[in-house]
Amino acid sequence: MIRTPVIRIAANAASDEAFLGQLGVKDRLVAVGGRVSFDDAVRQGVIDGRIGQIGYNWHAPPNLDVLLAVRPDVFLMRLSDLAQTPVLDRARRLGLTVVPTFAEDEPTYLGRAEWIRLHGLLTGREAEADRLFAQIDMRVQALKTAVAARPAVPMLWAYPAGGDRWVATVRGAEQAYLADAGGLNLLLRPEDPRQWSSETLSTEQILPVAAKAEAWIIGDLHAAPPRSTTIERVSPAFRDGRLFANTGRSNLSANAYDWYQTVFVRPDWVLADFVKALHPELVAEPFRFLKAVDRGVYR
Repeated sequence: MIRTPVIRIAANAASDEAFLGQLGVKDRLVAVGGRVSFDDAVRQGVIDGRIGQIGYNWHAPPNLDVLLAVRPDVFLMRLSDLAQTPVLDRARRLGLTVVPTFAEDEPTYLGRAEWIRLHGLLTGREAEADRLFAQIDMRVQALKTAVAARPAVPMLWAYPAGGDRWVATVRGAEQAYLADAGGLNLLLRPEDPRQWSSETLSTEQILPVAAKAEAWIIGDLHAAPPRSTTIERVSPAFRDGRLFANTGRSNLSANAYDWYQTVFVRPDWVLADFVKALHPELVAEPFRFLKAVDRGVYR
């Protein structure tokens, strides 16, 4: 049983921070993963000691001692590894109210965003959450309609991983952004819920399709430094200056990247970026998460 609205909230995933931020209740956070939130106010709260640090979900199970000290009304626990399930059970035995969250595991980007309804229900902002999700859905449908009559743009989403290896988006919710933005992913693979949305490919696999790519999402937070631009030079995207990175909302000094935070809540903003990259005449607003990059620059 969870008594709502909850006032004191802990979360070990940046995406849950973003859901609360979009609802205007980030001030209710009493514990988060750590010091790399893209939200300046939350990050400063951690630095000042007003917000506890329980560890980010992708590193380790949450620090239960900190949770017991801050006593949240609810702990939003992202289970990035089912091996952390015993910690979930132990937290509950210790009297903590824990709600597992799986927004990042949804197979569609709108499915991820719809988790805002849970956050709205918990915080007493249900009407605001429903209204925001309806706006997100409406914008997504409008963007998809706008590109429907346009010819698809042959493209790649692949960044260098070092050692003649590239990490390429081939399926899943990320691939859906490309398709819905009017892109033709030259490395498209069949959908498979058992597989990651990306695959690691060799340079030899990238070269033939790069020669056909008119746009290329080549920059990433994890991209390896380029040894040369030999591979990219075969691509029309390179020659026409249509190279992009997903690092548009990054705070390098704080090691904070909104690609892992607000992206899950605002797929309408993400899709608008991809439409702008592929069909710039359809989107007047500036890029948010994407940005154009120079040749040989991957961040």
